[in-house]
Amino acid sequence: MAAYVITYLDITDPQAFAAYQAAAFPTIATYGGRPLVAGGNLEVLEGMLHPKSVVVLEFDTLDQARKWYASPQYAKTIPMRQRAADANFIIVEGLPAKRG
Repeated sequence: MAAYVITYLDITDPQAFAAYQAAAFPTIATYGGRPLVAGGNLEVLEGMLHPKSVVVLEFDTLDQARKWYASPQYAKTIPMRQRAADANFIIVEGLPAKRG
């Protein structure tokens, strides 16, 4: 069952964040992940969340998403992100595949 890493961001240093993206995005494919959303126009329709940017990554399984986030490759990039943005990360499992 697919799993999604959803990140809500407030980028405070765009140049440093670009360096983080350049380092972090290649680690995603190593764990079977695919970026589905990275920035773009954002509109809050309801609720208390007011992120400046949203990133959605899809992984084949919840386990793969967890392995990516805990990986040494991604861990090296976390301090870069923390210096460049305020962020909240969640992992959510998707719906089962529809059959026949």
